[in-house]
Amino acid sequence: MGSPERNEFVESMVGYLLDTRSTEVLQLMLSEEEAWKQLVEEAGLSREEEVALREALAEIVPDPDVQDEEDKMERDEEDDLRDAHSETTVDSDVDDEDDLQNALQEKESFLKVYPQVKRELEESIRKLHALADKIDKVHRDCTITQVVASSTGALSGVLTVLGFALAPVSAGFSLGLSATGLGLGAAAAVTSVSTTIVEAVSTASVEAEASQLLPRSNDTENDIKSNNTEKVIKEVLEKNTPRLISASKNSFRNLEGMRKNIDAIKLTKASPRLTNNAKRLMTTGKVSARNTRQVRKAFGGTALAMTKRARIMGAATAGLTLVLDVVSLIQESNHLQEGAKAESAEKLRQQAQELEQKLQELIRVYDSLTQ
Repeated sequence: MGSPERNEFVESMVGYLLDTRSTEVLQLMLSEEEAWKQLVEEAGLSREEEVALREALAEIVPDPDVQDEEDKMERDEEDDLRDAHSETTVDSDVDDEDDLQNALQEKESFLKVYPQVKRELEESIRKLHALADKIDKVHRDCTITQVVASSTGALSGVLTVLGFALAPVSAGFSLGLSATGLGLGAAAAVTSVSTTIVEAVSTASVEAEASQLLPRSNDTENDIKSNNTEKVIKEVLEKNTPRLISASKNSFRNLEGMRKNIDAIKLTKASPRLTNNAKRLMTTGKVSARNTRQVRKAFGGTALAMTKRARIMGAATAGLTLVLDVVSLIQESNHLQEGAKAESAEKLRQQAQELEQKLQELIRVYDSLTQ
């Protein structure tokens, strides 16, 4: 059965059957014994040829039962795929419907709150700009006050130096210069410290008000901002209170010195001899002990009762204060010429600009939803 001639015969026989018989007929011949015997007899096949032909046809022609099972399995798979696709399509449609419904609800909610949110943003932006302008105004006014205080302090220094310098020449005039200088110095010192406190407290209060206009995540954050504001004001007061106390004490001393100079002016007019003794004490130092005691008792606390060395030291101290006041005056004047803008005001304007950007984004979203 394995010879080439036999194989060729089987192949030609199979080819002939496939050409002349349908698949159904061949399936019937393989499954019906009588039909198969008839084919074997007509073809005159030997037993080996019959077996070889049957095996060859069995490989080519599918078994009806197996084919039916495979067809059934294919149909089942197709049905499963259709069912799965149908379920997926239904689920997809449901999801799409839910997404669409949610989108419509969000759009409706947005359009409902849009006018109020827009108004609140616009109002916050306007208030932030107004508060920034307020801080700038306070800062500018305080800068002007500081310029005046520095000018007053500088003038006080000049008068004090002149008072020490002219004391040996013109007692009454020098005393008047010293009294005026002491009075101006007292006012300048207190004004400078007070202005610093006023500006710091005012700025902290305005910043606290501005913080209420900015978005807050929760009430806790709002409480923290409020506590921070109180802390800032407390720190400002604690930091500047010692300066204010010191300036007040110096002012009281200056006022007391001014009173003594005014009393000394009256005394120089009432007692020319005592005044001459005071001039000799300042210039030559050759005055009797009795006259020295009288001069110091009458003119104590003024330049008329000081030695030359003491007057030089007093003038040097007043000159140093004068230099500091002049430097401060130049700095404050330059700052005023530049517009006297406060850093905190610039921060508020930056925050207002950020809100303006959010407002523009909000308007763009609204326009896209209403077109």
